Amino acid sequence: MILYFIPFIRIGDFTFESKINNYKSNFKFAYTPVNDSTEWETYEIEDLGLSLYVEEDNITSIVCRDDCLYKGRNLIGMTIEEFISHTEEKYYGEIDILDYEDDGVPQYVYEFDDIGLQVWCKNNIIVTIIASPEILDEEE
Repeated sequence: MILYFIPFIRIGDFTFESKINNYKSNFKFAYTPVNDSTEWETYEIEDLGLSLYVEEDNITSIVCRDDCLYKGRNLIGMTIEEFISHTEEKYYGEIDILDYEDDGVPQYVYEFDDIGLQVWCKNNIIVTIIASPEILDEEE
């Protein structure tokens, strides 16, 4: 499967806000139930470096760790500067700095709301993309 990202709609075969049951017969998932630190179930396809975050049986976010193609290029492995140039997008808000893997190497987390991406960088290289559907303000 090619993990091509279409903002607010899908990555690869997986569509935001669709039912996880639509995919269970076609894919072999490793399942992690809801726990104290998350509010979602996780369905992972390790061979693809892909995870689906699921709430109430609906796909709410898609996580890519190996491949995420957008505008003809893989976003994973780019520098944040290459990403900004390639996507022509700006990040919003503060950059979060987390030692997510407890290895003493911080990861920098950027929010690109206009295309629904959270971009995680380690040593200035994108290592994870978390994509989400469009979230509209109640006033819109």
